[in-house]
Amino acid sequence: MIQGILTAESAKDIISAVFPRFRGMQVELLDEGWDFQVFEVDARWLFRFPKREECATKLSMECRLLPDLADWVSLPIPRHEYCAELHESLNRPFAGYKKLPGIAGDVSKTVDQHRVARQLGLFLTRLHAYPVDNAREAGVPERSDLVAHWRNKSREQLNRIVDLNVDPSNLRRYLENDVPLYFEGASRLVHNDLWAEHILVDPRSGSVSGIIDWGDAAISDPAVDFAGLYTWYGEKWLEHVLAYYSGTPDTEIISRSRYLATCLAIHNITLGQDIGRPQWIKAGQEALRLIFAA
Repeated sequence: MIQGILTAESAKDIISAVFPRFRGMQVELLDEGWDFQVFEVDARWLFRFPKREECATKLSMECRLLPDLADWVSLPIPRHEYCAELHESLNRPFAGYKKLPGIAGDVSKTVDQHRVARQLGLFLTRLHAYPVDNAREAGVPERSDLVAHWRNKSREQLNRIVDLNVDPSNLRRYLENDVPLYFEGASRLVHNDLWAEHILVDPRSGSVSGIIDWGDAAISDPAVDFAGLYTWYGEKWLEHVLAYYSGTPDTEIISRSRYLATCLAIHNITLGQDIGRPQWIKAGQEALRLIFAA
């Protein structure tokens, strides 16, 4: 059973007890999201600890999926080299991997949009072609009809949002009246949380240096990954990404991406309010601005 939030000192004790090679190394809390705490060790390693029992399932899936997927895709992703399953003496599982270079795309001041569009188009081509049976064996969950799921969730969450930067009545009308057609294509392995904060960018070249945070990976509609990119630079830029995508997008990919981006923006604002992350609120608000500007 997972108990309590870790401090850097308690995380250091757990890591060094299971993996003695890390004894004496400096440990710092790097980030804390909805599902995980992330600790940096010796400025070279990252260790992820689930905050709740259901998040441990996500971590276990990552440990099984990512080593094989890393050899398949065209951009660097974490390779979990240290995976500790749930143990009575630890009360929680955790996993570690070498820190990827770069900074989060949402804070990078140097992004080569043309080059990044090409990189991400090619990356998603490979990701969405990954054998679905392999993903299932790794424990990746299947998510059907994402549009219906997020539509219902967004309508409920919209009632709890304190500060919107778009007209709430227009937003509600869009959610109710512009629902795209149901996705009838083959489900693919998707990242399922491809916001700019999970896309690492080299501050010198402005190119993508890695894709992180795979805990929400799913077998589902590929539009959800394009929706994440929509929230970064909007629809025209997404079309540029799709120009380099050699998968088989259906005719409704843009409309589903736009709709899902709207729902994800609402979700981001809600989570930001709930756990005090103003940067998530800002990201969601900026995404809504881009969507309604289009």
